[in-house]
Amino acid sequence: MSQTQFQTRGTTAEAQLASINAAFPKRRMQILATGKQGVLMLIGLSMAGLLFLVGLVYMTVPDFLYDYKVSKDPVVDERAEIHGSCKSRKVIFIDCDVKIRYLPTPQDTVAKEIKHSFWFVSFQPSMSTEAVRSRSNPGMITTTMATEHITNRFFMILTFALLFGFMTFGCLYAAWLSHLFNRLIQTKPGLLPVMVKVKDIQNQRTIFFETDIDGVKKKLRHIMRKKESPLFLPHQEDMALAVRLTGSPHIVLLNDDLTALDFTEQERSALRAAIAA
Repeated sequence: MSQTQFQTRGTTAEAQLASINAAFPKRRMQILATGKQGVLMLIGLSMAGLLFLVGLVYMTVPDFLYDYKVSKDPVVDERAEIHGSCKSRKVIFIDCDVKIRYLPTPQDTVAKEIKHSFWFVSFQPSMSTEAVRSRSNPGMITTTMATEHITNRFFMILTFALLFGFMTFGCLYAAWLSHLFNRLIQTKPGLLPVMVKVKDIQNQRTIFFETDIDGVKKKLRHIMRKKESPLFLPHQEDMALAVRLTGSPHIVLLNDDLTALDFTEQERSALRAAIAA
């Protein structure tokens, strides 16, 4: 694109935005579609993350600690019987459930059975295993497969715990921000029309766009309501119309039906005429 073409386009965009500003209502308006996740939805996602975290700890940590104690001073028990299986999930996740029949002490004649579950990551796991006891506490028994992957299991538990923890607190923080935004729009702040560049549209509703806020380029996201589309501007490639809440960095995309704000029919007609000019 030549410099003359670039200047012409820039001048056209500025003129169009000036025309839109002139036609835009000067009264305080109510925002009807914020483009953000609902507070209750975010709290629900946070609670789901917390449940996953609690479930992870409940299902993995006791067995992990048990196997860790055995791994400190293991001794093979050749008389114990191991039954069970390991399944490969998503190629690299190995999930094992085993039952070990063993004699608690050499003097016992009645065998006991213990159930054990563990999981780890491996590209080429060895499926052969033996029963091992703790030398210092012979009543504790597990498998060599469980003890040999003890470090692997620790980092897997830690990774998923961090993931679920981030989901829990991240959604709570987003819910708090959404709550503050909802309180802000109840005050009917001033609105300033701005042009934004749409970068991507996912699932027909999630709009990713960028714009300059106080001289800094920001990448933002807006969730449209069902069967809505951004209000794209004619003769401006990928450019859409939005409003910025004065005194804040918040930007709300306008939809093509102009129902994101409480426009009157007369205001809609005037704004559409300014956009088409």
